[in-house]
Amino acid sequence: MTERFETPILTAGDSLVLRPAELDDAERFLSLAADNIERLSHALGVWDPPKTVEDRRKLMAEDLISVQNGDRHWWMIESGGQLAGAIDIHRIHHRARQGFVGYWLGSEFTGQGIMTRSLRAVIDWAFTRRKLIRIEIQSSIENRASCAVPERLGIRRESIRRQSHVIKDRDYDMASYAAFADNWPPKPPEKPLPVGILTIDNELRLRPFSDDDQRPMWEAIDEARDYLGEFLPWVDQQTSFERHSSEFRKRQLERDVFGREATYIVEYQGKLAGTVGLHRPSPQNSAEIGYWLRKDLQGRGIMTRSVGAVIEMAIVQMGMHRIVIRAGTSNLRSREIPERLGFKHEGTLRDAALVRGEYSDLEVYSILDREWLARSSNT
Repeated sequence: MTERFETPILTAGDSLVLRPAELDDAERFLSLAADNIERLSHALGVWDPPKTVEDRRKLMAEDLISVQNGDRHWWMIESGGQLAGAIDIHRIHHRARQGFVGYWLGSEFTGQGIMTRSLRAVIDWAFTRRKLIRIEIQSSIENRASCAVPERLGIRRESIRRQSHVIKDRDYDMASYAAFADNWPPKPPEKPLPVGILTIDNELRLRPFSDDDQRPMWEAIDEARDYLGEFLPWVDQQTSFERHSSEFRKRQLERDVFGREATYIVEYQGKLAGTVGLHRPSPQNSAEIGYWLRKDLQGRGIMTRSVGAVIEMAIVQMGMHRIVIRAGTSNLRSREIPERLGFKHEGTLRDAALVRGEYSDLEVYSILDREWLARSSNT
């Protein structure tokens, strides 16, 4: 027999109370949901709110069945005595001791930290009293406000679930976050990547991304589409500014501290010239560098200097032991960069890249910390 757990009242701070959902909440709760249907459409899809009190109570009773069966814990969020939204633990796997958390707020209650405090209270209870060991949260990657809630609590993103949620014939990518009982509250990841400004000289610097970079980046990519698309498969996927903007936000989320990646805007004479990034740092202190540069700025040593600055940061500040660069066999300009910087050619990955329907080889280069430091000293 599965042990039954009652859903308790939880206090999440001054004037913020999480109260177990009841049938008598039907009128207020469904009215609040109906008032926010446009904001919730990414989760609820097409929904016709019940018109009568009787229909609302019937719908609420159906939703409460999972609570009565012990497969869900569902709270109404009350702020200052007003119904603000809801939060629940659902899809509870009793034997594996894990579940999913979902939540939403009415528009007038956003921006006050209500959901962050509510989520913390629910997870505290789930781990200490309910004895779950894993809580997962999934949110559309486009819903930045929703994704920010677990991020504020230090809950790490585990993956991006591509096209895993379909509403109104549109597919959504879902960010999946996970919290664990044996690391709650979460400890910060080791060696968080520095994302400050790296000034190289009076005309060249590397800086973090900002939303203002979306338009100039799109223009740079679109102008050099034929050139960049020959080696970078993602270029052909960005067929419009809107698509680019969506992909930009996804990449921003993927590059945050939870993924332990750092990507910089290459700014030359005050204008966006390209990007350079340090990707997938491993527990073995190895990382890969990727980059692209506007075609009209080739031949000025911009990317060689930029990549060198990122390597210096990775090895000296982060203690990285091994840096890897992969470049298309036919992409001679890209291959020249690791060769100029003293990388060793490790070999060829046959048919490792698929671009525009054709497979091509990749050349693999690497440099070790002792090799870089010796080279820097000699230079």
